[in-house]
Amino acid sequence: MKILMIAGGTGGHVFPALTIAKKFEEHGNDISWIGKLDSLEERIALEEGFHFFPIRAKGFLGKNFIEKIGAIFTLSISILKSIVLIIRIKPDLAISTGGYLSLAPGLATIFLCPLYIHEQNSIPGISNRILHRISKRTFEAFPGTFKQPTQKVINVGNPIRDEISRIADLDDIEDDKFRILILGGSQGSQQINDILIQAMHDKKNLSHWVLTHQVGQLNTTKLKEAYIKSGVKFVIKEFIEDIATAYRESDIIISRSGAMSVTEICAAQKVCILLPLPWSADNHQIFNAKFLADRGAAQMIESDISNAEILYELLIDLEKDDNKRNSMKRAAGKVFPSSTSERIFNCINESLKF
Repeated sequence: MKILMIAGGTGGHVFPALTIAKKFEEHGNDISWIGKLDSLEERIALEEGFHFFPIRAKGFLGKNFIEKIGAIFTLSISILKSIVLIIRIKPDLAISTGGYLSLAPGLATIFLCPLYIHEQNSIPGISNRILHRISKRTFEAFPGTFKQPTQKVINVGNPIRDEISRIADLDDIEDDKFRILILGGSQGSQQINDILIQAMHDKKNLSHWVLTHQVGQLNTTKLKEAYIKSGVKFVIKEFIEDIATAYRESDIIISRSGAMSVTEICAAQKVCILLPLPWSADNHQIFNAKFLADRGAAQMIESDISNAEILYELLIDLEKDDNKRNSMKRAAGKVFPSSTSERIFNCINESLKF
């Protein structure tokens, strides 16, 4: 079969699409991909040997009136271009993982091929809310994300890479170090940096702590000073290429609560403290974090510098409480369904019989 993947923008949309695409490719299917020019998805698709077709797209939410008019115009042009591309590709089906780029090609499939969508977050994005109306099947990571119609909604979790799903089967690293992984997203987070600077202020005798902190391209002068004064051992990285190893070597992860981050942390069965992005669309990061916290799989703290001392005290408590950490690990492994890409592959093949 010919499979058309529709995904672009952030890694939160692109990497689930990649995992699904590779599952279909394993079964001998031909993969094409519609995304944005000079983008993460273009680089990945070409590295994987997929056929890549670019379109233009502009975001709508949070824009001023003129920008919204421009986004609507671009959407109209992109729908027409997507129709031409889909007629040219002749896919047997299309799979979209959301994001504003997905709306035009998703709508263009309506008379050309069946559309399947996957939503990573507990609150669906605007593109998937629209495309859900025309999808043949809608896959959701969090139960109850889509209320109606229930007969075509399937809870499958989020597709994750094999190297991450295997971490839970490996033994923990046994030494006298307390290893903390701090993730501010691929762009980094100045707010998280500031919280850690404040949390480390006037702290001593932390030489057994080992911090790995992903910061993007943000200035880290004050962060380094705070870490040096506290006595912790630390590594500051612009981007962590081998995130699976970083998960594997951590005792605790401090992170935002994007859908793929929390899914990967749960799959790796790691203890985490979540600082939800306060200005995420529809507060979806708060809902994501609360979903884990309610199940005992995470500790959630409001992402505000006034909570820096609370974060530090929580780290101290978790370091000392082996039982609490083990309980959180077990709970994390139960939050999401496993083998998601395989489940999506099987569900799509089954639905094509009807």
